[in-house]
Amino acid sequence: MSSPNFRIQGGNLNMTSGNKASQNFNLSDVVGQTASSLFSSKGYLIQSGFLNSVAGSLFSLSIYPAVVDFGTLIPNSPVEKTLQITISNGDVPGYSISVAEDHELSTLAQATIANTSCNLTNQPCTINKALRWDDAGGIYGFGFNLAGNSVARDFTDKSFYRPFANLNLKESPAQIMVSQQKRVIDQAIMTLKLNISPEQAVGQYRNTLSFTAVAGI
Repeated sequence: MSSPNFRIQGGNLNMTSGNKASQNFNLSDVVGQTASSLFSSKGYLIQSGFLNSVAGSLFSLSIYPAVVDFGTLIPNSPVEKTLQITISNGDVPGYSISVAEDHELSTLAQATIANTSCNLTNQPCTINKALRWDDAGGIYGFGFNLAGNSVARDFTDKSFYRPFANLNLKESPAQIMVSQQKRVIDQAIMTLKLNISPEQAVGQYRNTLSFTAVAGI
């Protein structure tokens, strides 16, 4: 196809196109093209394929600070540090955020600090279910609490914690935030809590937390 201003070469023509709708969805489509993309040349732009209204939306996730230092630990003296999670999804309808650790807090000599099991040893908290963990009874370990509008509902209050999913144990990252809304900027505060026993080996303990944001749910 050509005109005084442009020429289009293609391997096929669209068989059909239009707008389709039902009670649950609306769809604008074209059928038959060999490639769907945005094509350009001097003087024109052609978008071929599904109309993607969110293609130019900014989807971002930030975690602050990037490094958390618990300092010198004292047995039976829990230490808490916070992370700020911020997500912006533009025109993308919804999002989810998951988190996991690469391994338990550990030293180069392979000493470890176990993840918390919370207060009840016969009914421990899990990577998907927060339970109460307070400072009574000498409960040791590492865990996190979440506060924010879109956080998982099992974080009933600031005393409810979960252990982190452990990638070294082949555990899947656990979902911590979810929304079905678009054009939101959501924030959450993650409180990291660490408590060690008098028998804990001395050393520098480290691990890495990985946060994954998925656009659309």
